[in-house]
Amino acid sequence: MRQTHTPFPRRLGAGLLVLSAAAATPAFADEAQDLGKMVISADRTATPVAQTGSTVTVITAEDIAKKQAVTALDVLREVPGVSSYGNGGIGKTTSLSIRGMGDAYIKILIDGMDVSDVSGAASSYDLTHLLADDIERIEVLRGNQSTLYGSSAIGGVISITTKSGKGSGKAIGGDGGFEWGSYGTARGHVNARGESGGVYYSAGLSGLTTQGFDVSPIGADTGESDGYKNRSANLRVGSDLITDLGILDRLNVEALGSTIEAHTEYDGSATADNDRDIRSVQRSGKVSVSADLFEGLLANTVSAAQSRIRRDYYTNDKRNNYFDSEVTKYEYTGTLKPLDHHAVVFGADHERQHMRTYSVSAKEITNDGYFANYQLGLLDDALTLTAGARQDDHSAFGDTTTHRGTAAYRIPDWGTRLHASYGTGFRAPSLYQLYEPTYGDPGLKAEESRGYDVGIEQSFLDDRLVIDTTFFNTRLNNAITYDFATSKYAQTASARVYGQETSATAQVSDEVSVSAGHTWMQARDNTTGQVLATRPHHQGNLRVAYAPDEVKGLDAWVKARFATWSYDSANTSSKPFIGGYTVFDLGATYAITDWASVYGRLENIADKDYHTKSWYAESGRAGYVGARMKF
Repeated sequence: MRQTHTPFPRRLGAGLLVLSAAAATPAFADEAQDLGKMVISADRTATPVAQTGSTVTVITAEDIAKKQAVTALDVLREVPGVSSYGNGGIGKTTSLSIRGMGDAYIKILIDGMDVSDVSGAASSYDLTHLLADDIERIEVLRGNQSTLYGSSAIGGVISITTKSGKGSGKAIGGDGGFEWGSYGTARGHVNARGESGGVYYSAGLSGLTTQGFDVSPIGADTGESDGYKNRSANLRVGSDLITDLGILDRLNVEALGSTIEAHTEYDGSATADNDRDIRSVQRSGKVSVSADLFEGLLANTVSAAQSRIRRDYYTNDKRNNYFDSEVTKYEYTGTLKPLDHHAVVFGADHERQHMRTYSVSAKEITNDGYFANYQLGLLDDALTLTAGARQDDHSAFGDTTTHRGTAAYRIPDWGTRLHASYGTGFRAPSLYQLYEPTYGDPGLKAEESRGYDVGIEQSFLDDRLVIDTTFFNTRLNNAITYDFATSKYAQTASARVYGQETSATAQVSDEVSVSAGHTWMQARDNTTGQVLATRPHHQGNLRVAYAPDEVKGLDAWVKARFATWSYDSANTSSKPFIGGYTVFDLGATYAITDWASVYGRLENIADKDYHTKSWYAESGRAGYVGARMKF
């Protein structure tokens, strides 16, 4: 395969690096940074983003609507440090990496629930099946987070919160919408939510169907399409049962549940369609009780949650494989604020993972974890420090201790924020990697990591330009890889990933805004020197939005996303590389009234032939139109 180097990525990457270098000169900033935006995942308690030492990106429901995102995966593709690679198109198996650490090292939480598919090799969750319509907020926390979230949180944490009726102020409200477009695609959703008589609720339905396109590789067109269907539903009900009773400030009880049924067609080989499909069913539920005591001094939450995923594989409508996953977790979290500028978050959890497949009889592991994280604000909260530790007792790998520390220092008069974090982590091999009779190895050891990041955020021109650049470095010991020579999972001495991620936002005028992100990364197996698979050296995006004063309610945008070539260890040809690409999209939304809007977008305008993983093509030029309503 020819290696492709695109001039546009180099120019954008160079420009961002120049901007990040300029951030070291604070003379142009006039005002302090905004402390209003809060984040929860970084320290497991509500903290202003500007006071967090960890690198975190917050994406709101408004952001999701503006980007016209279809799935959660679409939302994440513009986050610095995050990359995705998949089997072509919506609904097809797709993997994520954060700072070069694959999805096996990313903890994904939906409403606080661990939704990992523990029957898979990576014990990960495929976000291509999570439709974006009911998402209220996504927090992407990067770097070693095992101290707060346990095993598998080495690369980072993606915390997704769905919509709730709490605080809506009316008995019933909500939103809905529909969309049509290329490849026979249609989707729709409705979400109703509200509160009355001390009870709040939210209920949603979403659906998507598409005939899809041929995902066989470029130049090997089989002449058939690979379709996808998705039906999703969710329900959340809660109530503040007691308020202001003695030492009890508030007692809240909440229950939620969701279901996703997906049907994915895929190619069985690189040159022909074997009429294969995957039928997956996901069920999850959670019950939590929260009690706030002593006028905000101590907050407590106890929860029980379970997530189940079933994947059935069919050829010519005959089932030939299946995977069953079940994760059950009980958790207590407490937050103590004994003094101003001091907070201690502590907790304990018990998790049970269970799997069964066509080739593996029932297997399970358990883990008990205990953690504490101390947050201290100094110099009128200009300096925020945290330190934490966690002890895990794993049924297969014994005791493991991890720790983490962060620092954030703001210089308000300069518009500068310095941030840094250091942490250690661990990941237990998945049940599949341990016990699958053909590919697994019960002798595998737990992976261990240590890593740090350090960065600077600088605002200019009364915050009209904000740049944040961060250098990161992670080392993984006892790294587990798949050995294509032996067709088994094996362990190497270590792997290392380091690089720089940069983001910039600029309000060019009252009508034009620009946002951009760039990640430069080196990821290698330290034993062999081999580049880790599907990690491009450069990747990024650029979005320009235009909201003209002359046309009230119009919001138009154009977006570019790019990656340079990357290595694919699964491709055993003489040139095992995935070519670089630059893809352009454009779209617009027009608000007809306060409660109704229409929109449209054109993806891959230049009809670029490209792929993110060997043997699987991505979508060509495609167009979509839709409408949204609020009630």
